[in-house]
Amino acid sequence: MIFDKIENAKRYLGMNPNLDTALKYLSGTDLGGLPEGKTVIDGDRVFINVMQAVTNPDAEREYEFHEEYYDIQIDLVGMEEVRFGTEYREITQEYDRQRDIGFGHCICEGSCRLSPGRFTICEPGEPHQPGGAVNEVAAEIRKAVVKVHR
Repeated sequence: MIFDKIENAKRYLGMNPNLDTALKYLSGTDLGGLPEGKTVIDGDRVFINVMQAVTNPDAEREYEFHEEYYDIQIDLVGMEEVRFGTEYREITQEYDRQRDIGFGHCICEGSCRLSPGRFTICEPGEPHQPGGAVNEVAAEIRKAVVKVHR
């Protein structure tokens, strides 16, 4: 997991060519101007999903994981808590290769608070739980999730 300001995104260049494409794009683009839905950056290798969401105060909700894609989570409006873990207590939905997602319950080993101008990179296989309510109060947010093929 990486948590930082978008202005520092280029510090992480060199880890993966597709991640480099995404980080350069994030460094030079006003993400607030992107439309809802999918914006393609480099075919199926790098794309962005912009969405409206409501944060959830339930700390027991499931963690997700991906095997083929990094998730770069960015809040455009509002704030959310993102939790991370390294080990599942229970897999509740086996990995779906076609959708590149699986779910389970995990022990929280760390968290960060996203807000406009900040991002987190969740690596393939890393359990993460986006969408947490800050101070346990549900709120509407607008966010971008950049999908980056490993």
